[in-house]
Amino acid sequence: MIKNLLGIACCLTSLITYAQTDLEQPHYIEKSTLNASITLGYGGIENPVINADNITSPVLPSLAYYGEHWYFDDFSVGYSLLETPSYYLDLFGRFNDDGFFFELDGIDKLFAVSAVSSKSGGRPSIPSATPINLTAIERDLSYMVGLSSAVQLYDDVWLNTAFVQDVTDVHNGHEFFVNVYCNFEMLFGLASLEIGAVYKNSELIEYYYTVAAGESKTRLPHYNLTSAINYHVKASYSYPINESVSIDLKLKHTWLDSNLAHSQMVDKGGYFSGFAGVTYHF
Repeated sequence: MIKNLLGIACCLTSLITYAQTDLEQPHYIEKSTLNASITLGYGGIENPVINADNITSPVLPSLAYYGEHWYFDDFSVGYSLLETPSYYLDLFGRFNDDGFFFELDGIDKLFAVSAVSSKSGGRPSIPSATPINLTAIERDLSYMVGLSSAVQLYDDVWLNTAFVQDVTDVHNGHEFFVNVYCNFEMLFGLASLEIGAVYKNSELIEYYYTVAAGESKTRLPHYNLTSAINYHVKASYSYPINESVSIDLKLKHTWLDSNLAHSQMVDKGGYFSGFAGVTYHF
């Protein structure tokens, strides 16, 4: 249960923290103030790894603090190197989300004991006459550290980029993020939209998604994995009921790189993550 909450919180807290608007809502994150909340509802992360269970939970906790220069927002930690009203540059760290697909659903249940069905649309697939039998697959969770910057394009529209490197010696890979997001008022609440992409280099992709020697009980067709670019769209909405309670909806869809989606450990071209519920702000 604790592992489930960890993964859901890490994946969902990348949804945008709203900037102050004309709406009076005391649950905005204020500087030098510890902000805590808990959302009761339902949500989780769809797991694209073959035969792996989805990650779900009825509870989503959150804890954040933003000081003059340093901050933490759940499991992300950062330090402000430069900040103006229309630009910022941070040193920050975060967990790599690929690791949660293995750490959180009890990957010992990952056994491909039957033939992998052919994929539609003319995609290459494992021949159905060759069953894939995998031993329990384990991958470690990595922590990434690097630089993040954002520039205001227009009013509440921002362009954000980030580069992070594995500092835990798990795969020694890196990621590069770019996204555009906007915040706006809608139906007496606050909404946000984001579109973006993340580049994951070959070291990271090969570590998490290559079936290593000894992990398969049958001979697998050769398949080369390279770097990958995943794309996503995120949307969220928060409706305040009173000073302490709000209704929150968050949804994200990620499209996997085509080469990664065809790999021997993935059975989906993308996945959803999200949460819907009532939030109490302490």
